[in-house]
Amino acid sequence: MKGMRGMGGGCRAAMVLAALVVIGLGTPPAAGQEPDVVVRASWGSEPGQLGRRDADESAPEGPMSFTVAPGGDVWVLDQVNFRLVRFDADGRFGEAIDVGSETFQSLALGAGGELVLVDRLAARTVRVLASNGTWLGEVPLEGIGIPEGGGTTAVFARDDGVWIEYDHRRAVRVLDAQWRDPFYRRELPGRPVGPGAVRGVAWREGPAVVGLQLFDGAAEVPRSETMLRFDEPVRRIVELAGDAQGDVFLAVHVATEDPEGGHAVLHEAFEVLVLDSALVERRRIVTAPSVGPWEQTKELEVSGDGTIWQMAFDEDGVEVRRWRP
Repeated sequence: MKGMRGMGGGCRAAMVLAALVVIGLGTPPAAGQEPDVVVRASWGSEPGQLGRRDADESAPEGPMSFTVAPGGDVWVLDQVNFRLVRFDADGRFGEAIDVGSETFQSLALGAGGELVLVDRLAARTVRVLASNGTWLGEVPLEGIGIPEGGGTTAVFARDDGVWIEYDHRRAVRVLDAQWRDPFYRRELPGRPVGPGAVRGVAWREGPAVVGLQLFDGAAEVPRSETMLRFDEPVRRIVELAGDAQGDVFLAVHVATEDPEGGHAVLHEAFEVLVLDSALVERRRIVTAPSVGPWEQTKELEVSGDGTIWQMAFDEDGVEVRRWRP
């Protein structure tokens, strides 16, 4: 089976660092596509601010991940400041929870409001906290299905426990529904897409082509597949997700380099395709990616009702954007 190629924020940071000149910061949204800016936070360590690290000898980083609760509260993994930060549905600072580490990189939200954190590279662990910060469970990340922590690419908190995506190719269940180490680690090809049993896998088939397959349950044969073509080269696949209605969301980072060379980027944008269950395109959103070199592991999320969320950086801070269905 083909796997997802290039998904994840580390590649974005590497691309920006490699660029000598960046000309333009993405395509302005088309009419009717302008998002609501739900959260706006400046850089810093005070309440309501979010941290960034401008490292000389390691990758610069901002808040690595975020997730959105059903009521609209936004949780941000502010690992530079050793904490999780909650903003309410109106974008106001709510609280900060100390997580005691700056090495967590991924965040997901359980159905009961539980917060699932993943440390891929240092402690190599999966930790679950209640919404008030109480410890609920923890398990080593590495084991059957996950030979090396650095190969993990996403985390999903599901009704049956916590699943970790490895190498954009398969999902491994590392915690059961009671946040305990399961008797065995179940593995399935692809990643969960939406709240049901549908799984998906996406990959770059060519410079401007992305392949996409959907699977039902534990099936090994796809029930639908397509090739999606773009007008510009696809640098990476940013996100593959689904909603409760069965729609599929594929986000890609497209960029056109100066043919004269020098790694100058003439144009870049995020394109978010909304596809129906037969993988026919229903809607497309074009927006600007983050500005600057700060690393993220999660930039987009899709709520069950089809709302699209983006966490984006600029020189002044962080904003969380929202597109309603």
